[in-house]
Amino acid sequence: MKEIKIQIPEGYEGIDEEKSNLEEGKIVFKKKADAAWKNGHNRMDGYFISSSAEAKPLPETYCAFSDDPQDNNVFATEKQAKSALAMAQLSQIIKNDPRFGGPITDEEWHNDHIMKYLIDRERGQIVPEDYQLCAFRFLAFHTHEQRDLFLKENEDLIRQYFMLD
Repeated sequence: MKEIKIQIPEGYEGIDEEKSNLEEGKIVFKKKADAAWKNGHNRMDGYFISSSAEAKPLPETYCAFSDDPQDNNVFATEKQAKSALAMAQLSQIIKNDPRFGGPITDEEWHNDHIMKYLIDRERGQIVPEDYQLCAFRFLAFHTHEQRDLFLKENEDLIRQYFMLD
């Protein structure tokens, strides 16, 4: 019999027995839950995105608890839930409408010689910007024409994403 001592990596709390397979030599560790999230509160309330793509309040009779993973999609406010819904919709438009060139890749973000054309929020306003640095922004385009057309066609969703309405 051979015995091997395994040290649990920092940020993990133990072995995930469901995902591990000792016969294959595969050991998967469970990540520690964020203490602020796990211990911050006992009952949740707020808004969720329904299957009909609407931000809806949790029913008063529903008991969502912060330690149940199925309840990790509850937003504190309606504006936050609508922002997340708008983000999902905007991401699909950027990805699937060829006029917008698809998302900026990680390789492009890491290259500060490549200009990125952004839609950002500053002081409660939507602002188009030309940007060469490497810091990620969600609404980023390969050309200023793509950015300007996207803003023109999707201003309501962009305002919702930035929580301006």
